[in-house]
Amino acid sequence: MNIPASVNQIKLSRKKQFDLFVLVLVLLLIFILAARTPLDSDMWWHLRAGQETWQSGRPMLVDNLSTTRFGAHWINHSWLSEVGMYLLYIWGGSLAIGGMTALLAVLSMTLVYFTLEGPALLRAFLLILGSAVAAVVWSPRPQLVSLVLMALVGYLLYLYKWKGVDRLWLLPVVFILWANLHGGFPLGFMLIGCMVAGEFLNYLLGNCGNHVLDRKRVLRLLIWGGISVAALLINANGLNILLIPFQTVGVRVLQNFVAEWASPDFHQLFQQPFIWLLLALLASVGFSGKRLDATDLLGVSLFTYLGLVARRNYGPFSLVAIPVLSRHLWPAIRAWYEREPVTGWKKSLGFSKSATGDTSDSPVQYDPIRVFGLGVQKAINLGLVAFVAFAAIGKLYVAANPILVDSSLKSTYPVKAIAWLRINHPTGPMLNEYNWGGYLIWFLREYPVFVDGRTDLYGDDILRQWITVIQAGQGWQAILDKWKIRLILIEPGRPLVAALSQDGWKMLYRDDQALIFSR
Repeated sequence: MNIPASVNQIKLSRKKQFDLFVLVLVLLLIFILAARTPLDSDMWWHLRAGQETWQSGRPMLVDNLSTTRFGAHWINHSWLSEVGMYLLYIWGGSLAIGGMTALLAVLSMTLVYFTLEGPALLRAFLLILGSAVAAVVWSPRPQLVSLVLMALVGYLLYLYKWKGVDRLWLLPVVFILWANLHGGFPLGFMLIGCMVAGEFLNYLLGNCGNHVLDRKRVLRLLIWGGISVAALLINANGLNILLIPFQTVGVRVLQNFVAEWASPDFHQLFQQPFIWLLLALLASVGFSGKRLDATDLLGVSLFTYLGLVARRNYGPFSLVAIPVLSRHLWPAIRAWYEREPVTGWKKSLGFSKSATGDTSDSPVQYDPIRVFGLGVQKAINLGLVAFVAFAAIGKLYVAANPILVDSSLKSTYPVKAIAWLRINHPTGPMLNEYNWGGYLIWFLREYPVFVDGRTDLYGDDILRQWITVIQAGQGWQAILDKWKIRLILIEPGRPLVAALSQDGWKMLYRDDQALIFSR
């Protein structure tokens, strides 16, 4: 039976409206998930560096914030993001920083949404699952910018491989921005490398199809990748920007001491969505009946490995895994629907066989209007969007409310001890807790820090010295003498506390949060 064109157009219009409604709704839900109190320990030194750059009119590339690296060259790969963060903080405080965090998280997942296969409801489900994985690393730091730019590179590569749309000329532009916004640009080159190697492996394995790139297209990708490497040099740090990946990976202390660089602890519930996503991916590949594309195989394998090595890589894993999951989960679901008649609960919920016979998207369509009617459905959609939008704004306002922020600061950082130091101003230099370093850089500017979150600046040597002192290990006194430390601000439970008392240090201040010693 022939269906009039006007009927098909109406159905297509309804489908587009419903898909848009689902997209807006899921993005608002992700915003709610990402809107949180901005208290990351690294946020504060990023703000200070942004302030120094903004006020001086040039990127801050020499350290003047620490005792141990004062005057040393600092490869500040995030200088442009830091300026943006500083201006947002000055103009809008914690509310602006919290909003920035949520919007960047939403933007990264929006780009991923357009690389997913299947109907809107399935895409929305996958986006929520992916967000639950990536949320572990959503914090007010330039690292979130890297997730957005990685998602953008993934989208451009998706268009090139799976849709035959060439937008590779945008890659150098992306990497110019990336080299000035954050040092996570190796993630983009990993995606490009996985596609080049994957297409070569497809050729060796005899994989075929429109989505498999021929040699000319692979060569074109390689050329634009090479141009993108050259484009990295357009940055404030020059050739030094190429050292960033090696400096970060070379700091071995990160894996043993800094939580985000540690391997996952799946006993913690908030880390388990990583397992759920990985198991769903394996099951979908097994049931889809489709051969796994070699580019997908290499990409998922690489970023699964990185995610199992350090939980800070959960975000990149999520961005790579959920598109591959969609390419196999949707065929598996569609095959099941084709085998099963649309009766009973399926029919009552609005599922029906495609009247047009078009199976490019789905032989089974979901039409909520069949259940509720056109007018009622529009009202429900608008009401839901308005309600969730209101909830999203409310969540951000509550999370970034100054009263809650101040309360959280007092429970996380030595707020009272800092107030005491400002009033009494004992003689430094000072040794401080690693996790307090960024906060001290912003709120206690009279005392340069011993260490903070800029691990690529300090390197293994200084970080190991700090650990030796805090744990009162062999030679801890010599380290303090080397740096002429006269003031120590630490947590009460450190092994160093007992050693200081025995070594003649005087306790100047004590509360539940911090201790201050002097000599």
